[in-house]
Order: sequence, then structure tokens, then C-alpha cells
Amino acid sequence: MRYLLLLLPFLFCSCEEVVTLQSPISNRFFVVDGTITNQPGSQKIVLSQSQDFFDNSVVPPISNAQVQVRDNDGKLYTFNEMSSSPGTYVWTPINANEVMGKVGNTYVLNVVSSKQTYSASAKLNPVPPIDSILYQVATANPRQSGDNKPKEGFEAQFFARDLRGEGNTYRIKSFKNGKMFNGTSNLLLAYDAAQNKSAGTDGLMFILPIRTAISPELFVAGDRIKVELSSISLEQFSFFSQARLELNNAGLFARPAANIPTNIQALSSTAAQGAGWFGASAISEMETVVDPAKARKNLR
Repeated sequence: MRYLLLLLPFLFCSCEEVVTLQSPISNRFFVVDGTITNQPGSQKIVLSQSQDFFDNSVVPPISNAQVQVRDNDGKLYTFNEMSSSPGTYVWTPINANEVMGKVGNTYVLNVVSSKQTYSASAKLNPVPPIDSILYQVATANPRQSGDNKPKEGFEAQFFARDLRGEGNTYRIKSFKNGKMFNGTSNLLLAYDAAQNKSAGTDGLMFILPIRTAISPELFVAGDRIKVELSSISLEQFSFFSQARLELNNAGLFARPAANIPTNIQALSSTAAQGAGWFGASAISEMETVVDPAKARKNLR
């Protein structure tokens, strides 16, 4: 018995060895990130090359490409690469107030890079106006808590009504003092006035969880709150939904990583596979400044 007790510490000890797993080298996909909007001024498309799964270095830009967009009115827009930002291509109108994106138009992207051709198309759907941004006194909930975040302040909501006709899809962005909430949990989407098709919210006011999601943290007196509501296609809604799943796919019960859909088509047989998304959005926006005297009570 005495010898058994002496052995017990060794039975419950184990050697720990750090093992570094080699991830497979991925294919180098041709990545497009660009959205044509109905906002006046320049439009931007970014071209880059994908990286290995665990590669955290700067994304390699794709330079010296020919980038053009044509609409169904027959207008051709040429995007030129910025000398200060390789891989970023910009169309600049002659008149600063000129608008490229028009509701109902379809836009076809054509990219030629190293003699390889890529294409994508997107239709610009309508978007409803934002009626108002309101706020009420609040204490930070667990979702809004964290280092350097206000514990007491104001929780904001935006109010807008989904356009009639089932299947409208949107992306919502919110900003605090000019800085967009851009964390992996801040990708806010809506199908009609809710978060998915099964909710049956065609033509209704956006539901409360979507309205309050513009406040991932509380605001304080004098803060500027800005909300952008953008129309997106149903296909882009699926793209963002899958991207959100992958961005938040971590922890003990994480799923195997999955490919995210794309509308970037390689037209050359020897071209690398396309990735990313080329979209078109109509945007409505509103901004307000927090004034404690204008805070509401019991917002629902």
C-alpha cells in the first residue's frame, strides 16, 4: 500500500509537448472586393491575392490590372490604380456630384490581370429611408461591456420600414464619432425586417434586435451616431451570412472551415479561382448627436 501511494503522483502527471501542425498550402485565389453605390463621388474596387489559413502578413495586392464596369445603359467606367495604394482601383467622376449607381441598373465588372480575365455582375436594388435614430438612458449589458467602453450612457435604435415585396435584403452599418463598428460580431444583416426568411416580416418596421444592434457599446453625451442602411442582393446576403459564420467560428465546438460563396467568375481556363464579392447597393443614411435632454424613455 505504501508503494502504491508513492506511485499515485506519477500516475496523474503527464509530459506536455507542443506540436506545430503544418497547414496545407492553399491555392492563390483572385480576390475582388468592391461595391457600386448610388452615392455621389468616386467608386472603389480592391484586388488582392488570397493567403494561407494561418498567414497574418499583409495581403498581397494585385497591381497593373485593367478594371472596367459597364451598366445596362451602355456606359463604361474605367477604374485606375492608385499610386499610393497598390491593388486599389478607383473611378473618379469629372463632376464631384456625379452618381454612378442607379437603382434598377445592373453593373458588369470586367478585370484583366496577367492576361487572365474575371467577370461579375450585380443589380442595384432600392433601399428604404431611415426614419429616425432615437436613444434612451441605459446601463451596459454584457454584450456592450468591455475595456474602455462606457458602463452608463445611451443605447440607440434606428427606425426604418422594409420595402414591400418579400425577399428584400440589407446590410446595416453603425458608426460612433466617425468610426465604424467593424468587429467580427458587428456584421449586421436583415432579410425583410428580421434576420431570416422564416420570420415573415415583409413590409414591417425592422425588429428590435436589429434596431438595437447599432449599439454594440453605449454612447455618451456629444457622441455622433451614424447609421447606413444598404440594399444588397439575396446572393450577397448569403455571402455575408457565410462570412459571418466563418469569422465567428472559434472555440471548442468550432465547425470545420468552409468555403465562402463568390460571384467572381474566371473566364480564362488557366486563371486562378475567383473569390470575394462584387456588389451594388443603394444607401440611405442618417446621423444625430446625443443630447441627454432628447433621450426617450422605454423605447420598444
